[in-house]
Amino acid sequence: MTTPEALLQLQLTDSAIDLIRHQMPRLPEVVAANEARAAVVAWEQQAKALHVRIAGFEAAIEESEHASTDITKHRTRLEQQLRTVIAPREAEALMHEIELLNGKRSLLDDSELEALEGLSAAEEQRTEHESLEAGLRDAADVASAAGAVATAASEADLAAKIIERDSIRASLDAATVGRYDSMRAQHNGVAIAKLNGLRCEGCHLDLSRGEVDDIKRSPADDLPECPNCGRLLVR
Repeated sequence: MTTPEALLQLQLTDSAIDLIRHQMPRLPEVVAANEARAAVVAWEQQAKALHVRIAGFEAAIEESEHASTDITKHRTRLEQQLRTVIAPREAEALMHEIELLNGKRSLLDDSELEALEGLSAAEEQRTEHESLEAGLRDAADVASAAGAVATAASEADLAAKIIERDSIRASLDAATVGRYDSMRAQHNGVAIAKLNGLRCEGCHLDLSRGEVDDIKRSPADDLPECPNCGRLLVR
């Protein structure tokens, strides 16, 4: 294998390695596994939100009950006091205070009823939400296993390509490899291009007939550069 042929094979192998690395996180099985894990995370977040919501309703109900108890005690004392007073103004003041307490109690009862209804709805939602957990986690496990298999297969392909690449690099002299690496860095990973007729397969632009004739007259082991993109051309 001539140096240009070896470099072209090296380029093809490096491109295959780059493609495998690019595709690995985008494999359908890996994408599906990520989506399944995201669904479990979303379920867990919703479960926490429902827990907080239910705890809020329970706290509101407890607070309302305590407040209602306090109002009942206060109203009972006022009613007992009302039975002992004689002065009309004092009785009127007590009755007014009792009326205010009744209004507060009514508002508390309405608030507690609303909280009870909210609690019932949230608990029903939590029950429905919890019924989804096993299915989501099982699906995530299955998808994760499939993703691992697909990733392992790609990693095996990658390892084989790396061995092939290293073997080719070892067959080339250090100066040639250094030039190749430098060109790869300059040209987005593609250092070597095939000259196909008049066209450079690296930039997909046509060379002039005179440029192509000059390249063809160069020594077989020479590595001319494409006058358009600067990549090394293999005839």
